[in-house]
Amino acid sequence: MDFGSVFPFNYLTAIVSPKKTFTHRHDMGWWKMMLIWIVLLMLMIVPIPAYYGRQEQVNMDILLPKTAQAIDSTGAQRGLATAFQSKTSRRVVLYRDRQVIIGQNLSETQAKSRPVSITVQPKYFALLEDKAAFRVPRRTSIPYRSVTQYLNRQWYAQNKSLVTMYFVTLFGGISFVVMLLLWLGLAFLLWLSRFNHASSVRRFKESANLVLNTMGGGAVVACLVGLVHFQFGFSLVILVLWTIIMISIMFWQTRLNDGYVATGRMQTYD
Repeated sequence: MDFGSVFPFNYLTAIVSPKKTFTHRHDMGWWKMMLIWIVLLMLMIVPIPAYYGRQEQVNMDILLPKTAQAIDSTGAQRGLATAFQSKTSRRVVLYRDRQVIIGQNLSETQAKSRPVSITVQPKYFALLEDKAAFRVPRRTSIPYRSVTQYLNRQWYAQNKSLVTMYFVTLFGGISFVVMLLLWLGLAFLLWLSRFNHASSVRRFKESANLVLNTMGGGAVVACLVGLVHFQFGFSLVILVLWTIIMISIMFWQTRLNDGYVATGRMQTYD
């Protein structure tokens, strides 16, 4: 059996060189192309949970912007430093202004008296920001070095799954839009070449298959780079540049003409 002509092996064959991306533009129907596009999207998403699974802390301002802003003040820092290093069971307000209240063993009424509250207990601390509430166990495996470091690491250790899902949804949505526009947008531009009598690309499905062939290598490279050093914007740049460069080289090598590929002479179409 010639695996090079069997799906999905024919797609792997098509992405290895710019010329083959052109000659294999008839290989897939729409359902197969959509399946391949989803696989490429997954390759762009895979580094996201891998990266956040390795992290020990993230900036809390992503999900708790008011809390992150509140703990930057000197008074809040002093209050939290006292609370985290004390194991008293007494109810004590350590810092309070119009937006935030910080203390030890605060009552529910006290905690809800401000838009932002941080209540520290000997075994856990509670964060309340508007309607968002988090109860975070104080893990002894995380040493106290500074207020910001301790708060972020403790909070992230408890909410790693939530943060990871948030970024997978956010970056996955952006990848979905960018990759769909890149695929269909470039396919439309190549499809317009049918008005040139020298172009062998006559149907939109051919141009869509062709562009998908050029995107494959970029998605693989972006995934590998992202697993080593994740930077979401850089991954998208790799995909877009790879696709554009592959299309440019493919055009230079084939002139979008089957006759030129086969014999070196341009074939014209009515």
